[in-house]
Amino acid sequence: MLRFGQENLVPFLCAWVGWSARHARLVVAGAALITIALAYYTWTHLSINTDTDQMIDPNLPFRQVYEKFNQTFPQLANSFLMVVDAATPEEADAVARHLVAELHGRDELVMNAYAPGTGDFFDRHGFLYLDLDELYRLTDSLADAEPVLAGLAQDTSLRGLSDVLVLALDDAVKNNSPPERLARVLADLTPSARAAAAGTIRLLSWQELFQDDEADILEGRRRIVMVQPVLDFTSFKPAKAALAEARRLGEAAEAATPGLTVRLTGKMAIRAEEMKSVSKGAKISGIVSFLLVTLILGFGIRSLRLVLAALATLAIGLIWTASFALAAIGYFNVISIAFAVLFIGLGIDFAIHFVLRYREEIWAGHDSDEALSRTARGVGLPLALAAPTTAIAFYAFAPTAYAGLAQLGIISGTGMFISLFTSLTILPALMTLMPLKRTSAPVTGGGNPVGRFIARHAKALSITGFIAGAIALIAVPQVSFDYDPIKLKDPETESVQAFQDLLARQDSSPYAAQIMAADMAEAAELKTRLQELDSVGRVVTLASYVPGGQPEKLELLSDTSVFMTPVLMPAEPVARATAKEQRAALGNLIAGLEALENANVDAALLDSARPLRLALEQVMAAVEGRGSEDGAEGAIERLEDGLLRLFPQVLNRLRRGFATAGVTLADLPADIRSRYEAGDGSIRVEVYPRADLGDQAALTRFIDDVSRLHGDVTGSAVQVKRAGEIVIGAMQQATATAAVLIILFLLLLFRAARDVALILSPVMLAAVMTAAATVWLNIPFNFANVIVLPLLIGLGVDAGIHLVMRAREESEGDRQILETSTPRAVLLSALTTVGSFGSLALSSHRGTASMGELLTISVFLTLACTLLVLPGLINWAYRKQN
Repeated sequence: MLRFGQENLVPFLCAWVGWSARHARLVVAGAALITIALAYYTWTHLSINTDTDQMIDPNLPFRQVYEKFNQTFPQLANSFLMVVDAATPEEADAVARHLVAELHGRDELVMNAYAPGTGDFFDRHGFLYLDLDELYRLTDSLADAEPVLAGLAQDTSLRGLSDVLVLALDDAVKNNSPPERLARVLADLTPSARAAAAGTIRLLSWQELFQDDEADILEGRRRIVMVQPVLDFTSFKPAKAALAEARRLGEAAEAATPGLTVRLTGKMAIRAEEMKSVSKGAKISGIVSFLLVTLILGFGIRSLRLVLAALATLAIGLIWTASFALAAIGYFNVISIAFAVLFIGLGIDFAIHFVLRYREEIWAGHDSDEALSRTARGVGLPLALAAPTTAIAFYAFAPTAYAGLAQLGIISGTGMFISLFTSLTILPALMTLMPLKRTSAPVTGGGNPVGRFIARHAKALSITGFIAGAIALIAVPQVSFDYDPIKLKDPETESVQAFQDLLARQDSSPYAAQIMAADMAEAAELKTRLQELDSVGRVVTLASYVPGGQPEKLELLSDTSVFMTPVLMPAEPVARATAKEQRAALGNLIAGLEALENANVDAALLDSARPLRLALEQVMAAVEGRGSEDGAEGAIERLEDGLLRLFPQVLNRLRRGFATAGVTLADLPADIRSRYEAGDGSIRVEVYPRADLGDQAALTRFIDDVSRLHGDVTGSAVQVKRAGEIVIGAMQQATATAAVLIILFLLLLFRAARDVALILSPVMLAAVMTAAATVWLNIPFNFANVIVLPLLIGLGVDAGIHLVMRAREESEGDRQILETSTPRAVLLSALTTVGSFGSLALSSHRGTASMGELLTISVFLTLACTLLVLPGLINWAYRKQN
C-alpha cells in the first residue's frame, strides 16, 4: 500500500504515542510551561499591520506605479473625506471652511486638510469657473433681482426686504409687468415664513435664488473636506485619533446647524468602520462558534473527558501556531489573522479522529493503554498523511503575488504540523490522565439507519453524485470574482453609504483614475485624448484651474457691474429698524400680497403669493397673540433671521466676485498647485468616469479604456481592479499547485493510483459543485471568501484519506466502513467546521457573511461527496480488486 511501508512509520507513531502515554504527567507539565511561555511571547509581540496596500506584492508593476504616485503627491495618500451636506450652499461652505480651519495646526493628528472649491481664492474668482452660458444666466438673474439686492444691501432687515417687495408688488398690480423672478422669490420666502410661524427658523438661500438648475442647486449644498491623517499601522484603526477628532467636529457642526450632516468616508474611514464591524461581529460569532463546536463535540463524542482533552489540545496548538507566526513573519495582516478560524476548523479534525477511534477501542473492550496503542496504529498513519496534504494546500499560496494570503498559507500550513504534533503527543497524555473505563458495550454502527441506507444504495448515490457534478460543470464557466471591496463592507455603516453616494456622482467619484504627465504640455495632450473616450466624464489638470474664455467673462462681469453698482458699492449704514417698524413692514407686505390677489396678474405669480401671505398672516397672528403659543414669542425676529441671515455672506461674495481681474497659473494658491504639480514638474492628470463605477462592468471598461491610452494609470479604481486580477491569478496558481503537489505526494506514498483517485474524487466533485453554487446562489468569489478553496481541499483530502485507509484496514474483515467510527469522525469534523464558520454568515459585514455562507456550503458539499459518493466508489474499487 505504501511505498515506504507501514512497517516504518506506523511503529514509530505507535512508539511516539506510547511514550507520551507513559510520561503523561511530564508531557502535560512540559506542554503547559511551553504554552505559558509562548502565550506570553505572543501577547508581548503581537503586531498587526492593517495597511491593506501591503496585501499585494509591492514589486508588481501596478503597485510600483501607485507607490511612485504616492511619493510624488504624498498629500493625497491614505486620506479620508468629510462629506458635508447642508440645507443651503452657504451653510455647507461655512461649515467646510470651519472644519478646515479647526483641523489645520493639529499636526499630531492631521497632516493636511483641504476643501476643494472653497476659500478666499474661489470667493474672488468663482464666477470665472462658470461656463459662459451659465454666467450669462447668472448675470441676467442678478440684473432682474437688482432692485431687491440693492434695497437689502442698504437695509438688511425685514423692513428693507418688505420695502423692495412691496414696490415690486405694486408695479405688478399697476402695470401687470412683475419682475421676471418675482414668483420664484415669493415661493422661496414661504418656507422661512412658515417656520417662523411655527416657532422655528428655516434659512433662505440667496445663492439658490439665482440658480435654476435643480441638479446645480443640490450639488451646491454639498462640500467635501479631504483630510490626510497621521497614521499608526500597528493599530487596528491607524487613523483612529484623527477620525475621532473629525467626528467630534462634525457632531458639533451638526448640533449647531439644523439640517446639516457630516459623514466620514474614504479609505481610512471605511477601514476603521470595517474593523469595528468585523470586531463586533467576531466577538459574537466567536462566542457562538465556541458554543456550537463544544455542543457538537459533546453530542458527537459523548464524553466530557474526551471533549475537554480535545479542546485543550486545540487551544495549545492555536497558541503555538500564533507564536510561530510572530516569530517567523513578525506580524499578522488583516487576512493572515484568519489563521485562527482555519486552525480551529481543521485542527480539531485531528483530535476528533483520535478520540473517536479511542472510544471505539474502549467500547470494543480494551483498557485505556491498549485502546491508545490500537488508536495510534489505526489513525496515526492517516493523520500523518492528512497533515502534509492539508499543509500543501496552504503552502501553495506562499509563492503567489497575493502577499496577504501567502502569509496566511505559511502560518496555516505550519499550523497543520503543529496540530499533528499536539494530537499525537499532548492529546494521548491528557487522555491517559483522564482515561475512559473499559466497557464491553459493542459498537452500534450496524444499528445506524443512515449508514444502512448509504450502504444499500451506494452505487446509486455515487452515480447521482457524478450526474450532479456533470450538471454543475455547465455553470463553472460562469464563475466570477467580485473585486469591488465596497461590496464586502457593512452596507449600514455611514462610511459605505457616503462612499456609494459619491460613487454615483460623476464629478465626485472616489474612483477617479490618476496619471502623471511629465509636464504641462503632455498633460494637455493627455486631457484632449482622454476626453474623447466614452467612458470618461471629465479630466482635471492644473491648467483646468485657469478658466477658459476669460476675456468674454470679464467683459460680461464688467458690463453687469455697471447697473449693479448700488449692490456692489458699500452702502451707508441705516438705523436699525425698531420693533414697531418691523411690525409695520410685515403688515405692508401682507397688504401688498392681498392687493396682488385682487389684481389681474399672472396665475403663476398668484400661486406663489397666496401661500406666502397665509404664512405671514400666521406670523402676524403670533405677534399679536392670536396664534399658537409655540410661535408667539420672537416671531418677527425668527422671520427676519430665516430670510436674511445668509444675505451678507452672498453679498460679500458678489462684491468680491465682480472685482476679479482674471486668473493665471501664477495666481493659483499653493494648496491647489501642490495637488496637481509636483516638485519635479510632473503634472497630475485626474480622470473622472462617466458612469457609476459601483457597476463592475463599468469599472472594467473605464480602467481598460484609460489604460490603453496610457500604460501607467493608477488610483483607487486601478488598484481595485488590478488587485482583483492578482487574487484571481493567485487562486488559480495556488489551486493548480496544490492539486499537483498533493497528487504527487499521495502517489509517492501509496502504491496504487486507484487509492489516490478515490481520495481526490470527492474533493474534485465538491469543488465543481461549490463553484456552481457560487453561480446559482449569486455568491461570487471575493477577497474574503477565497479562503474557502484551501479549506475545501484540506477538509476533503483529509476525509478521503481517513475513509480510504479505514476501508483498507477493514477490507480483510466483515465490517463495512460505515459501521466504524471513521465516518462519524468525518461527519463530526465537518459539523465542527460548520460550527466554526456558520455563524459568520449572520454578520452584518458582507465580506464576513459571504465567507461564512460559502464555507458552510462548501463543507456540506464536501461532506456529502465524501459520505454519500465515496463509499460507493470504494465498494466498486475493492470489489473489482477482490
